[in-house]
Amino acid sequence: MKIKCDYCGNTYEDTKRNCPSCGAANPTQNDADKRPKTIEELQDWYKAHNLPPYEVTRFFIGQDIKEAKAYGIYKAGNGDYIVYKNKADGSRAVRYEGDDEEYAVHEIYQKLKDEIVHQKGHNKDIPVSDNKPRKKYKSSKFGMGKLIIAIFIIGTLISLGKDAYKNRNNAYYRYDDTTYYRYQNEWFYYNNDDDDWDIIGEAALPPKMVENFDDYYYGKTWDSELNVSDFEDSSWYNYNSSSDSSYDSSDWGDSDYDWDSDDSWDSDWDSDWDSDW
Repeated sequence: MKIKCDYCGNTYEDTKRNCPSCGAANPTQNDADKRPKTIEELQDWYKAHNLPPYEVTRFFIGQDIKEAKAYGIYKAGNGDYIVYKNKADGSRAVRYEGDDEEYAVHEIYQKLKDEIVHQKGHNKDIPVSDNKPRKKYKSSKFGMGKLIIAIFIIGTLISLGKDAYKNRNNAYYRYDDTTYYRYQNEWFYYNNDDDDWDIIGEAALPPKMVENFDDYYYGKTWDSELNVSDFEDSSWYNYNSSSDSSYDSSDWGDSDYDWDSDDSWDSDWDSDWDSDW
């Protein structure tokens, strides 16, 4: 998988220990000595983190599965290692095919870690404006909520201009005694029960905020009057809302990927099974 250098902006493969452009250290290599390098080691890592069965996560380690909606890695008869994704229609996209087992394992290992973080976020509850519990956030790339937001943003750009739109990202918002933060095109809210920040889907924002975010704009800078912790100190601050919807989890410890048996894994949640990876 490719990452972006924090220092020079160059994009390079995350298997490299340093950025080939400026030489800066690759933060994802912090666990290079601990991460699995063989299929067997990845199977052991999977078991050690108490992850659900392959049929639940749809990650098949060491298996050539033909079913739709599946990620996998296996060793072919000719000795090559195959990393693949079976799409929703059953067609297969091959991520890697070659004799480098460590590289192949690293590709699906990073994808698996990203999905664990997504699933952990999916299991967090989110509030509504009347302070009643709401169903857990379940997003759809082309859901009605996002369609409404997209239409609204276009209208806002026309009516308020680009300067107003710039305020929407990396800024605090306040509505009905709840503090929100817009970061890299995603919304977060401050969960007072947990005393921490949680992600929230756009469709779950209070309707009045959806109508006009700028009416509830608080500012770009944290201050104590918000009565919340600084968003930049939260674990979400490394969240990467890029086209592959992955998280930058380089600061996580290995134990953060342990799976809680009380949580549910939904392999269809926010998963683009039609893409190549």
